[in-house]
Amino acid sequence: MHPPHPLPEPAQAALMRLEKLCPMRYQDFSFQQNTLQIWTACDIDPLLNALMEKDPDHPDVQDERMPYWAELWPSSLLMAETIALRHSHLPSGPWLELGCGPGLPGILAAQFGRKGVCSDYMQEALWLAELNAHQNGCADHIRFKRLDWREPDLSEHFRWILAGDVAYENRNFSPLLKTFDQLLSPDGEIWLGEPGRSVARPFFQAIEAEGWQREVIGQQAELSLHRIWRT
Repeated sequence: MHPPHPLPEPAQAALMRLEKLCPMRYQDFSFQQNTLQIWTACDIDPLLNALMEKDPDHPDVQDERMPYWAELWPSSLLMAETIALRHSHLPSGPWLELGCGPGLPGILAAQFGRKGVCSDYMQEALWLAELNAHQNGCADHIRFKRLDWREPDLSEHFRWILAGDVAYENRNFSPLLKTFDQLLSPDGEIWLGEPGRSVARPFFQAIEAEGWQREVIGQQAELSLHRIWRT
């Protein structure tokens, strides 16, 4: 599937790279009065098969680099809806999206004129986020950065960190907490989406043990969006 209007060269190049990995599609998503066209994979099976076919010693296998980047996760939809609802009262200053995948929340923030950074551990996710930023005409408001939570090589601080569906593996909890502590401005806040997994309970307990405060600012069934800040 190709968009109704020609994409600029960087976006065309990103789409070509992605289509070599798996079939791609775009869909319309509406949040209040805002409609975005977001590209995702039609089917992630080719990505999973490619990972399974790699040698067990390959870094992608050793590091369990699953193709989560290729799909929209539920938390990103709730986060985007909440951004649209609160667009007049969003945290000031630049934003950072962690584990951006398709980049939906950051792209919507950029459409409201907010500049920020889409980051992900997977280079393919950054291709996808850049494609979606160009598709929605806001690429000039976004930088794209490969970021490993275990060693976050950013010297900036952000007033607003977006993190959807990140608390899904115990091994990520400590690196995430350190990343939050390192990259969040003293007066900043984190928006963290969580779809009701039991594995996330120890993560929230760890956050509270470190002295962070949190409140739920969005809810859809088991899915919740948490606002987290320092005391």
